[in-house]
Amino acid sequence: VVDPKTGQALEKSVFVIYFQGAVGAMKDKVLKVCTAFGVNLYTWPSHPEQAREREAALKKLLGEKNKALEAFQRHMCTEAEELVAPAPWNLSGNSKIEDW
Repeated sequence: VVDPKTGQALEKSVFVIYFQGAVGAMKDKVLKVCTAFGVNLYTWPSHPEQAREREAALKKLLGEKNKALEAFQRHMCTEAEELVAPAPWNLSGNSKIEDW
């Protein structure tokens, strides 16, 4: 998993704690322990509709990122093909990379 604070790949454990109600002494104690250990905290949707909205937003973002990745990969393949092809002035010669 990539740590959102440092950007480094780390092995992490995931755990979920549910509290009934928004306040309480137990919640405060658990939050203090989590803070002391540098735990990344994430909010959880309180209603199914919020969860569906969040899921839709994440799927949209993932789709956009996949489109960008595919466009980048196509661009890199095109550029690589261009560089390994012979130069137009020397079609029977070496690739452009070798000529450089």
